[in-house]
Amino acid sequence: MSQLTFEPAVRKRMPLDELLDLSWQARQSSRPRVFEVVYPAGTLPVSVTGTECSLQCAHCGGRYLEHMATVDSIDHVLSKKNITGILLSGGCDQAGQVPLVPSIGCVRRKLAETGRPFGINVHPGIVGEQEALEIADFATVISFDFVLDDVTIQAAFGGYRTGRDYIRSFSNLRKGKAKVVPHILVGLYKGEIRGEYEAVEFLAREGVDELIFIVFIPTPRTRWEHLPPPDVDEVLRLIAWARVQNPQAKISLGCMRPKGKYREQLDPAAVKAGVDAMVLPHSQAVREARDRGLAISRKEECCAFD
Repeated sequence: MSQLTFEPAVRKRMPLDELLDLSWQARQSSRPRVFEVVYPAGTLPVSVTGTECSLQCAHCGGRYLEHMATVDSIDHVLSKKNITGILLSGGCDQAGQVPLVPSIGCVRRKLAETGRPFGINVHPGIVGEQEALEIADFATVISFDFVLDDVTIQAAFGGYRTGRDYIRSFSNLRKGKAKVVPHILVGLYKGEIRGEYEAVEFLAREGVDELIFIVFIPTPRTRWEHLPPPDVDEVLRLIAWARVQNPQAKISLGCMRPKGKYREQLDPAAVKAGVDAMVLPHSQAVREARDRGLAISRKEECCAFD
């Protein structure tokens, strides 16, 4: 099925059921009949900055660093757990950069000392060309948060960065040998949809063959803890639109999304929207996939890995 194109207004006024039908047709004609369920216990999240983050983004505030291992503790954790991959990330400096490169040598050495192979998923922020090449030389896969909307960037991150910086960073990373998988955080602008469609359409034009959606979570002890997550139907509309715009791409629903009733509503409907993979899916999503004739494949590493 080739890419379908509509005027921007159409994606907003088309009934959701009709759009979901189109997206399911696109999945059926262009993707394997497999639904990947991801339980990433085999991937160890590691922060190169510990719990420190200078940027203190409104939606995160460094809270997501608190459950991560440190570089110094990698060898100890690897000796205790059955880990097959690592996610290397950390807090940002005021320029929106994660200081990954200075830690690569140490992490590489610690992993080599185990005598075991590991997949390496690197999660950078803004990167220059040389830094991007060093990261891509180390990584198996690069998870890159892709944001185009300048107002969203200023509201969530502060600083002086714009969508052009994210485009340049994405381009820099793609020059290396590692696979680059863009992530789109739905509702990054205070729980509202703003700029996500433009990001999806830009990535489709760039020929991106894999895309991961995550969803804003109102997180305690952050500046935006009081804001609601985006409306479930609006998240579904965006995912379905992404499938229609890029039928051949692998589309995943990642680990960051609200739990409870929200996930119960979103997850099975995201199967209808045409996602290929889902991290920690609600049981109803697995049932929906089976009912639609999809084979279930289990994976125990981060969804960005092949």
